[in-house]
Amino acid sequence: MIIRTVLILCSVAVLLSACGGGGGDLIEQPLVTTPVASNTQALVPGVYKLTFSAFSTAQLVAPISGIDVAVKFPAGLSVSMVTDGTAQIVSTSVTPGSAIQATSLAFGVYSASTRTAYLSMATTQETFRSGEFLNLLFTVAPGTSVTPNDIYALNTTYPNYKVVGVDTSIHSTVVMTGSVTTTLGVER
Repeated sequence: MIIRTVLILCSVAVLLSACGGGGGDLIEQPLVTTPVASNTQALVPGVYKLTFSAFSTAQLVAPISGIDVAVKFPAGLSVSMVTDGTAQIVSTSVTPGSAIQATSLAFGVYSASTRTAYLSMATTQETFRSGEFLNLLFTVAPGTSVTPNDIYALNTTYPNYKVVGVDTSIHSTVVMTGSVTTTLGVER
């Protein structure tokens, strides 16, 4: 059982990692964001959390095993990166979401020049079909005037996610992006 779990997690992570970096293989599906009046307050300097959630819009052929997501940031917002020049986001800044209750991997890279984070989550949970799957900590710099709605507006048309599952009936990974919607939230 442990070997099977590790093999599934590794295969999903490899599939997702091929989609990271430049985001070239990400399916063009925008994040769903809902600007509301309360999101027009400027974020004060400090650390915040982006929350990513997934919701199935059709019957899924398999539980969700992994999701790639990319998110753009307005100027004045940043994420903590490892200092080795790889653009890797520090592991404490990318974490599985509250709906992930099994072994999982969460990782990402950040392009400062394009202000884009490319994130991946892979899980061995055999029942995940919806809920919060990933969190990313980011920092608002002093002197920055950005609202949650500014973050949402920047990501409404950006091609930014891919959803996969492991279909055990055919022993293969299947892409389910068209059957899943992802949402983006900002929390203090």
